[in-house]
Amino acid sequence: MKFGDVLTGHVTGVNDAGRGTFEYPLPHTPDETRTVAVPFALPGDTIDATFVKRDKGSWIGRLHAVTSKSPDRVDAPCPHAGVCGGCLWQSLAYPAQLTLKRDMINAAFAKAGHDERVTEVVGSPTQFHHRNRMDFAIGWKGEVGLKEYGAWNRYLDLSTCLLLDEETPRIFAGVRTILETTGLVPWDAKRYEGDLRYCIIRRGINTNERMITLLVKDLARVTDAMRETIKDTLSPFATTLYLGENPEITDLSLAKTLVLLQGKPMLEERVNDIQYQIHPNSFFQTNTSMAGVLQEAVLRQCGPLSGKKLLDLYCGLGFFGIAAATKGADVYGHELDAPAIELARVNAKANGVADRCRFGAGPVEAFDWSAERPDVVIVDPPRAGLHPKALKMLVDQAPNKIVYVSCSYHRLVNELKTLKETYTVSSLHAFDLFPHTPHVEVVATLDRRAETL
Repeated sequence: MKFGDVLTGHVTGVNDAGRGTFEYPLPHTPDETRTVAVPFALPGDTIDATFVKRDKGSWIGRLHAVTSKSPDRVDAPCPHAGVCGGCLWQSLAYPAQLTLKRDMINAAFAKAGHDERVTEVVGSPTQFHHRNRMDFAIGWKGEVGLKEYGAWNRYLDLSTCLLLDEETPRIFAGVRTILETTGLVPWDAKRYEGDLRYCIIRRGINTNERMITLLVKDLARVTDAMRETIKDTLSPFATTLYLGENPEITDLSLAKTLVLLQGKPMLEERVNDIQYQIHPNSFFQTNTSMAGVLQEAVLRQCGPLSGKKLLDLYCGLGFFGIAAATKGADVYGHELDAPAIELARVNAKANGVADRCRFGAGPVEAFDWSAERPDVVIVDPPRAGLHPKALKMLVDQAPNKIVYVSCSYHRLVNELKTLKETYTVSSLHAFDLFPHTPHVEVVATLDRRAETL
């Protein structure tokens, strides 16, 4: 098989990355097949794909034509769908997305030897304009938008983005104006040259606030006159406007240094009547309406909280812990990111629960449990999952209840092999915070086995 060869098949499933898959008979050994994975192909499609490369025993194809459509295939409303890396499943009807996510979760649990299953994935009430943050890249040709699916240095000059709000195209136009009028050069990730790298937009969906951060390689390159142009161009769209610097060659949208050009330093958002101050670099659940649903579900799994001691690991700016404190829990939150911890203290005070909240910064895997005897532990690790030492620490300390919030169920199923030596999974629920993508949040409630008490 060589690059560009045509592969025809009927798509029967998806792989872990959400790409449509089918089995293709080998030309000289027709009794043997290779799995072909094709982005934007959907279960039920019959397709022509072109061979691109081999990857871990599979073949990767590029969708060339859909010769027979899946009954769940719909017309995607975004003009960039099918190329843009922001949405993989926009052409899949939303009820079918939820069913597919449920089946993917259950298949991963079955493959790992677990008996637990989710019965449904709770859907997002809105599937477009639902995100509260997007990081838009600046391409080396001056494109403003997102990268092509699977590409590290091919950019789409977006006319719109249906994930964020309706003002997004006007902000894109403003960034293009800045490039045209200031002399700032778009960043070239291949040659590590240029100035303008990202435009990060955050929304307070329930507060009608917007924070825009324009990220450059070197703040010293941005003159006072350029800063005034940036303010004049983008301030009509922003309640907070930042200029950020990332001098590293790594392709990250994280600002190492920030200069406030306009407005207040934090974005405010409200979820379930709780106020949160959000820094430009803060992690916050990206689907605000579903974040409220997720928060309620996590607190429900914690059980009655009044008078209980709760340990919130990977607590960030206090999203779950502060909500638990409003229900009467005494909370200790721990997180590696020291600025997030400072913000958690601010948020606890703003919500009137500072007397029931304590926070500390440091690696979770090095957390000292000697002063804490929690009734319940919430863990909400990043996509990489629990640090191995943190996983061992949880098992060694063996709190009575753990509520595990996972944004990577593949990591969760592996870690459950260890956790289930001490715990029983009493409930498993899934929530779709990421419409049109294979990503999904899973909440597992673990109760300590009676024989280990």
